[in-house]
Amino acid sequence: MAAVRELWTTRDELAAKRDVAPSRVLPDSAIVAAATADPKSSRELEQLPVFGGPRQRRSSRLWASALTRARALPTAELPSMAASFDGPPPVNRWARRDPDAASRLADVRAAMTELSESVSVPVENLLMPDLLRRLVWDWQTPDDDGVDPGEMIDARLTEGGARPWQRSLVVPVLTKALHPSQVTDG
Repeated sequence: MAAVRELWTTRDELAAKRDVAPSRVLPDSAIVAAATADPKSSRELEQLPVFGGPRQRRSSRLWASALTRARALPTAELPSMAASFDGPPPVNRWARRDPDAASRLADVRAAMTELSESVSVPVENLLMPDLLRRLVWDWQTPDDDGVDPGEMIDARLTEGGARPWQRSLVVPVLTKALHPSQVTDG
């Protein structure tokens, strides 16, 4: 990954200097080929098919230098191999990972579809799908009788960037779907 990052950065800098698209300077496939082969010199780099042409040979020292910098990086500065992911897993894995969350999602989707049809607004416009999935995945039914689930949902949606008109429509529906014992007016 360090080699890819160094080649990518070098390519972007050169493209900006030349005022051309980065892919015109060095194709993505060349970056992958060089990172995979990890040539130790510009001569070895030129042996790769995509670097054999006259345009790439002229810049082979630049690309080899980027690869050398990548190899010299201390471990602490290496890019992470795993993408950091915060949020729920893909929906098709919910039933296996958390059956209760999958059940909540089914209930919420049915309620949101009904609301969508009644107000003639697409579900994805009523609430951002990612925000809805995060709310459902993370939902913890309040144990305390003094805690209002509707207020909890409204606060979470506000924090997630839902607009006031969206919240006024969906909070009662989500409260009923996520906390069926909660009596709502409306």
